[in-house]
Amino acid sequence: MMAHGRSFRQARDPELLRWGADAFKISGVWKRYGPMYVDLTGRRGKSEIILQGRKISRRKELIETLPVVVEAPQAGKLVDGVPGERRRWLDSVIHASNPATYRAYQNYLRALMQRGRLVRRHSASSELDAWEYQIVVAGQQVISARCEMINDLNRLLENEYELMEATLKLELTSTAPDGEKAWVERLATRRDDDARVGRLQAGPHCDRLKILFDGREIRSVGSRGQQKLAAMALRLAECAARLESRHLAPLLLLDDCLEALDAERQQRLMSRLCSYRGQTLMTVPNTVEMPENLVIHQSHLSECVENENGMRAIRPAMKAAVDHEMEKAA
Repeated sequence: MMAHGRSFRQARDPELLRWGADAFKISGVWKRYGPMYVDLTGRRGKSEIILQGRKISRRKELIETLPVVVEAPQAGKLVDGVPGERRRWLDSVIHASNPATYRAYQNYLRALMQRGRLVRRHSASSELDAWEYQIVVAGQQVISARCEMINDLNRLLENEYELMEATLKLELTSTAPDGEKAWVERLATRRDDDARVGRLQAGPHCDRLKILFDGREIRSVGSRGQQKLAAMALRLAECAARLESRHLAPLLLLDDCLEALDAERQQRLMSRLCSYRGQTLMTVPNTVEMPENLVIHQSHLSECVENENGMRAIRPAMKAAVDHEMEKAA
């Protein structure tokens, strides 16, 4: 809530209120290069975000200031979800790493909407020509940004080989014609078909992002455990990409991240998370035993507490536990 201005579980703030309450308020202090003070208040039909004592109107400003990456059952299915889920994830990584690319996406979607409206009205060709040219120009920028990010993510996924014990790779299948001229000509010749179908059938909004596991699509050949680790590897690659571009490691939120993993895979994942440069907050089932041979830096010391839902939540350790570990090390 503090990092995005709304919950990934429920976008409507009133649904998050305690039963019978009129409003909610969340206050927190984040540490970046210095303390960052955040207040988020909401009541039915209205919400307010205050960052560093200043009211902000755009959630985008909050998202860029407080980087958070979430892997949870309700946060979107990267591996076994619909193609649109993977496209949205890829675009979110691009926007977080390079906010300047967001304008190209806006221009593409606006031109796409205007062209669809004119096609349904059977408007004059001159009007359609102008919007179709904008679709091509902005669409090429979107495709270029996606290809560049996929190359970066594939490079970063090579570092997750020990976690996956196989090669994990992203592959983008584009539906747009090659070259500006060919794309413009196709848009002009498919107007009647698009009007009958009700939408443009080719372009970045139709692209398919595949997750390949040893050369085959993991959603078809991977076990539940392999798909779970693949989702974690993608999130870690996303964190690394954002760290490279913005020089700030995102907070990693993991809900039930050890589900469907056997003991060996659980240990591999925990070992990998211990080497992550940022902070990690996670929940695991209360039946999971943490490996005893994990090497955790003292700044990462944590304790497990069982909440009312039977989940073990990892939280910062108390000072006494830190002192105890320092005495043992001495």
